[in-house]
Amino acid sequence: MPSVNDLVQVQDEHKTGQKLRLVLLGATLFGMLFCIPLWLSTREYPLVPIFAWWPVAPPVYGPWLLGFTLFSLVAAVWFFRPAVVFFLVAILYLYGCDQNRGQPWLYMYWVMLLLNLLPARSALAACRVLLSLVYLWAGIQKLNGTFFRVMPGWFAQPAIDWGWPHMLVAGLRACVSLTPALEIFISAGVWFPKTRRPAIATAVVLHGASLVLLGPLGHNINLVVWPWNIAMIALLMVLFGPKEAPSLPHTLRELGRSRKGALVVGLCGLLPILSYFGWWDSYFSFSLYSANVSRADMYVTQSFRDRLPSRLQTYVHSVENYNPAFQLPFVFEHPRWAAAEMRVPEMPEPRGFAMTFRHIAAYATNEDDCRMIVETRGGKILLYRPGEAQPVIVKL
Repeated sequence: MPSVNDLVQVQDEHKTGQKLRLVLLGATLFGMLFCIPLWLSTREYPLVPIFAWWPVAPPVYGPWLLGFTLFSLVAAVWFFRPAVVFFLVAILYLYGCDQNRGQPWLYMYWVMLLLNLLPARSALAACRVLLSLVYLWAGIQKLNGTFFRVMPGWFAQPAIDWGWPHMLVAGLRACVSLTPALEIFISAGVWFPKTRRPAIATAVVLHGASLVLLGPLGHNINLVVWPWNIAMIALLMVLFGPKEAPSLPHTLRELGRSRKGALVVGLCGLLPILSYFGWWDSYFSFSLYSANVSRADMYVTQSFRDRLPSRLQTYVHSVENYNPAFQLPFVFEHPRWAAAEMRVPEMPEPRGFAMTFRHIAAYATNEDDCRMIVETRGGKILLYRPGEAQPVIVKL
């Protein structure tokens, strides 16, 4: 016969599981609502199907499929298992239609909802380990020279616009430089009673600062990070907030009882290693705002710019002191176009850039009208021209 302590523990786990599900469902719903155009195929920014043969639904059916997908998140409050299974399958299909939909926040929610189909104890253990791994990889991905050289100044720019004193701006830059170490500290600190509260407090400060600096008062970009940052705080509170949160050894033992859960969490924890070789997507490795992703610049001539529709010409500006060997007088800001069309950043992968370039290159009349230079995570430089099936490797 179960003891009183065992019954209390089961009740606490049930309540925690319910809270976790509500946070995940709400965060996913609001995240998708913040970027409705991303899920529709009526936008001009091109789709990037996972395979050429993938069956993309006609645009007229897009709103219906999106509506049923969003409704499944609401229905999951009462009918969790069937509604979540429908949602998971629908998202897989929608991602297959356009890989730009594989945003890091959605990937995390998707995996956590999948794990919540497991028995309660295994689900909680799996989500605790996964959340810790998210912070760990977010910190590791930022451990690169470009992050420390570029991102502190970029994040601090709103403070300059607000008229902060130089000393405060310098302090903010220094704090941003500490972000990789702080995220790794959060990943480890939540597992120990003495560091759990400081770790959660650190996370609250980091996410709060991100909301201010990236939101309408700051850079005013990628507003979908609002529900994500709030959800991360809520997830920490739910999974690690209780005074008697399980230790790491106990959590790993509980996770080990579910081979499926251990396999999913293990893959999520190990696959980001492949991102350093270009074999796993950066967004699935939690590299957002790490400056550790592939980059692409699209250059165009003035005649090409003049042929673009007026709505696209707004994303073209001149290049000072351009190198005619690789560049052209104007640059087409495709990241701004993507953010305006989808309300999220574009997928930072060469295959996605290539699809966007082919779409834009349709306005070219010859191979010298436009070109794209891609720098991969590994440092390889690729040159794309209109009409060429494969890029030219400029630098290995």
